[in-house]
Amino acid sequence: MTLLTTLIASTAALQRAPLRNVAQRKAQNAAAPVREQQATGLAENLENVLEPVGDVVVTAMRVGTCALMIHHGLDKIVNVDGFSANVVQKFFGFLPGPAPFWTLSAAATQVVGAGFLAIGLFSRPAAAAMTATMLTAVIFHLENTGPEGFPLAVVKQHSYNYELAAMYVLVLGYFSIAGAGPWSVDEQVLGGELEFYEQTFENAKAKLSKD
Repeated sequence: MTLLTTLIASTAALQRAPLRNVAQRKAQNAAAPVREQQATGLAENLENVLEPVGDVVVTAMRVGTCALMIHHGLDKIVNVDGFSANVVQKFFGFLPGPAPFWTLSAAATQVVGAGFLAIGLFSRPAAAAMTATMLTAVIFHLENTGPEGFPLAVVKQHSYNYELAAMYVLVLGYFSIAGAGPWSVDEQVLGGELEFYEQTFENAKAKLSKD
């Protein structure tokens, strides 16, 4: 009797097992959308927290870079002859026109461009112009002092001559591509820098077609 009872109980348990498995799968399937919603909600909350932080970081980097850039332009304005003779004529003598023209052009780019980028107005062209100026500065330093054993050498002045200009190129290159960010005149007043350019181009195109 004991053996027969055991066999009957085992058979009943085996018969109930698939039912339990089906019930478990149904419960898991029912819980899956809830877990997905929870994960989506967590991701959205994290994005809502990180997005303003990212905007603050981008704005601080933009304004800080421009604040540091201005004095490079002012230095050229008060020392036009020295910069023209020691930099433009010496290393960029192939440029057409008088050297002071290029000195003042670089100065204007760094002063006016920094002002435009700081407030986020026409940010991409302003940043691109400053990027070109600082790329020229990198070339000047490389021609003047060479790579100085980059990247592992310990130089006498404890600083690579071209490293600051190179970092400006990287930061300004970013703004040339990405724009000033949401906290800018481009976005808050013009309704988007690229959209403004597109609309201006369409209006000019329409006007020309009418004429």
